[in-house]
Amino acid sequence: MGVKIKFGLALRLVIAIVFGVVMGLVMPVWFNRTVVTLSQLVSSFLMFVIPLMIVAFVTLGIADISGGAGILLLMTAGMAYFSSLISGTAAFLTADTLFPSFIGAKTLSAVDAEKGMLEPFFKLPLPPILSVTGAVALSFILGLCISAQRKKNNNNTLYNGLKEFSDIINSVLHTAVIPLLPVLICGTFVNMTVSGQTFEILNLLWKVFLTVIILHLLFLLILFCIAGAISKKNPFILLKNQIPGYISAVGTQSSAATIPVNLKCAEADGVSPEIRNFVIPLCANIHMAGSMITITSCVT
Repeated sequence: MGVKIKFGLALRLVIAIVFGVVMGLVMPVWFNRTVVTLSQLVSSFLMFVIPLMIVAFVTLGIADISGGAGILLLMTAGMAYFSSLISGTAAFLTADTLFPSFIGAKTLSAVDAEKGMLEPFFKLPLPPILSVTGAVALSFILGLCISAQRKKNNNNTLYNGLKEFSDIINSVLHTAVIPLLPVLICGTFVNMTVSGQTFEILNLLWKVFLTVIILHLLFLLILFCIAGAISKKNPFILLKNQIPGYISAVGTQSSAATIPVNLKCAEADGVSPEIRNFVIPLCANIHMAGSMITITSCVT
């Protein structure tokens, strides 16, 4: 019997990164521009779907909470901002202590001299119908009002329509968005490789990026240990389930683009639909711990 290899999302994303670097090195410009064009189309489609995803999932998540939706929202926002503040402070103290020992003016001037990026053959104008912030605000209003209406007069008309809309968006995610994510990441790394950024910047600042990755992993370990202790689950199993989300975040450099992957990760961790549909799209816009670590380190 032949051995079957299961190509999970994490493995497909890693393969996309490797393919992107290899194609950027050996393939002709027209081929790489084709890949970049496909990646751009996927990116445009994803940016169009993200606000719809937020409205569908956050609104339904708030509406499904039987009581205390406002308190849960306040607690989630408070913990998200506190976590972001702690991660940014830790990153600054680490960078301020370590980076002066291996970064000088010559290194910084070399990083500034970057080559041009490949342009796609064409771009598809597909503007989102809502901004991300507008989608979050609309979700709060709809979710809190629907939750209050259901408790007051047991009116489920708008709730049922929203549930069907959420099912449609969920189907779009699983049949189109998630399968196309490797194309987006592959195109990103093709462009970085062709422009020389992948190797030039890593060659010059690999110690910075190594420090950033270590800080990411340490912070994730702390958060998942806390979550594991509260939920009485093994934090290392929870972390293993989160690998596709982390690879997507690093590859796309977009918290919003990682929402559909993180929803699958949370489902694998056994998080209830009400909580994961509410918290993950919301925290993709307000819990910026990873971005705080990366940006603070790079700015320092």
